[in-house]
Amino acid sequence: MGLEKSTWTVTIDGGRNLLGAHIDDFVIACANRKMLDGLRARLLDDFEGTYEGKLQHYLGCEVTCDMDEGTMYLF
Repeated sequence: MGLEKSTWTVTIDGGRNLLGAHIDDFVIACANRKMLDGLRARLLDDFEGTYEGKLQHYLGCEVTCDMDEGTMYLF
């Protein structure tokens, strides 16, 4: 899909975290809620923006997430 140049992963305290960026949108997936909330707060402190809630679409794809399985898919 050509996303490889707009996504990054980092492991913090053993948890893998993903940041996707496209033009002026960021998508963040973190290993746990505490890390997600902290990263989101830091981004919103440093940059003008809003929190739009749970991701449902990204780059024209539907996003499905299964919290119990720990999976996320783009369709």
